[in-house]
Amino acid sequence: MNQFTITNAIIVPLTEKKEVVQTGYVRVKDGIISDVGREPAPDGETGPVLDANQQILLPGLINAHTHLYQVLLRAVWEDLSLLPWLKRIYGVAEVLEPDHLYAGSLLGCLEAIKGGVTTVCEHNFLNPHPECAGETVRAIRDSGLRGVFARTIMNTGEIVPLCVREKPEEAFQLIERLLADHFNTTADGEKERISFMVGPNTPPINTTGELLKEIRSFADRHSIGISAHVAESQSVVDFVREQHGRPGVVAYLQDYGIPGEKSIFAHCVHLSNEEIQILRKTGTSVSHNPVSNMMLGDGVAPVIEMLREGVNVALGTDGAASNHSQDLFETMKVASLLQKVHHRDAGVIDPYTVLRMATIGGARALGLDRICGTIELGKRADLILVESRVPHNQPINNLFSQLVHCAKSSDVQTVVVNGRILMRNREVTELDEGRIISEAQRAGRDLMQRLAEG
Repeated sequence: MNQFTITNAIIVPLTEKKEVVQTGYVRVKDGIISDVGREPAPDGETGPVLDANQQILLPGLINAHTHLYQVLLRAVWEDLSLLPWLKRIYGVAEVLEPDHLYAGSLLGCLEAIKGGVTTVCEHNFLNPHPECAGETVRAIRDSGLRGVFARTIMNTGEIVPLCVREKPEEAFQLIERLLADHFNTTADGEKERISFMVGPNTPPINTTGELLKEIRSFADRHSIGISAHVAESQSVVDFVREQHGRPGVVAYLQDYGIPGEKSIFAHCVHLSNEEIQILRKTGTSVSHNPVSNMMLGDGVAPVIEMLREGVNVALGTDGAASNHSQDLFETMKVASLLQKVHHRDAGVIDPYTVLRMATIGGARALGLDRICGTIELGKRADLILVESRVPHNQPINNLFSQLVHCAKSSDVQTVVVNGRILMRNREVTELDEGRIISEAQRAGRDLMQRLAEG
């Protein structure tokens, strides 16, 4: 569908203006938002018309940090803190096959679509076979989602299996091949839909200082960003203090030039005020993953402190192995309430800020803010329609608060990415939902059997 118009919508553009268009329209042409306004729409060639029937039109949500295949490991490990949990996750690598990654990642993408997520940042860190990374990229491509694929490298660590410890030069060659395959084989109109990052996974517990230098050099050479798990638990901070004599993980990474405008640090739970200043001065973004942090007992990230200092904060679910879902509506509500109770201040964060963390905040963190994250002329049509006329969303008194605190992922009716309608009236249009679920069930059973036998 090269051209269509969404009419009769409650439009929440999520720009800095904090406006709502109570009855408006959006025109899409060749994947781009070509017109936004109040009804009635002016005459002209519009293509098919989609009557929103007073559903809420939002920019698509952006999941700034996840591990898609981990839907196969949903609710497998409970009651574990980060390092014991990581030991089990890393151990999966010894039985993980490329087809597990494809089936699981495609199910994760399907869950994202059904929940109103239009962009995912996939932080990839288990690559026991050369094909593993490519299978995840293929799943994102097949799903129709916008994706940022962060291919990370581990080269040390007691709990890291040998099968995923890589020699840096070999890992960089694989990443270069991945980049070449994408840009040489993907159709021109689709190339921008998937972009790439590199990263050190969870420094310094599985990455040497020398590798950090090489990662920064590689990222600069290829003009791509860096993704890393940073200061997720106190145990990682203790490690960097004991083994490297630095006060915190961000301070340690600063020694190697890892913070920067194209860097996104997931978690950042345990930071000093000085480290928050490093993030601010370097333009580093943070993916806040509150549900995962709560599940693993990591602590509460200093979100308010970072926002007050001007650090860009996005929202992520993290993988389903430490969250159990990929629900960004749930993440918005938890992000809001967790800061209120942590600070014992009901007004410490407002719903509009949370909505922007889940949209334009994510876009900025991933270098996509010129492409998506708000509803504005010239941006790509990454859009969702949310049903307002259901009991838990009525009556509408404060739309922003109700989107964060009342709306559910199952309220999402329509999803558009790059101008392609991926879901309409809760029915996915380009994927076989039943087949994807069946294949993921098969892959999950196979993975669990291999883990049991191993």
